[in-house]
Amino acid sequence: MERTDWLDKNEIDPNWDQAFADEILGTLVLLGITYRQPDGTVTKEEQFHGYIKSVDQRWGITIRIEGDEIQEEINLPPMLEVFERADPGIYTDGAGNAVHDPDFVAYWTVTSGTS
Repeated sequence: MERTDWLDKNEIDPNWDQAFADEILGTLVLLGITYRQPDGTVTKEEQFHGYIKSVDQRWGITIRIEGDEIQEEINLPPMLEVFERADPGIYTDGAGNAVHDPDFVAYWTVTSGTS
């Protein structure tokens, strides 16, 4: 996995909540990603689950994806505000895997650039 430096010109986010970053580290998250065209058309939707491996303001949030046959990592921007506490229960990811009592859910929308 290639790491990405998400910050421009060494800017530090004054709203970064290090206490929350420390809290989500190592927790189980259900992750949803929706891909859209600039006009809003949804082109793809994915759901994964995994454990938060690292949380860094510069390098982003790395999640170790788990499932029946998946063993990879995904690196996301350092946006803590997308993580919400999950209600207890059994969730199902995009591959049909049962996810028991995840700690957090996070939903991302990726909009492609204009052509």
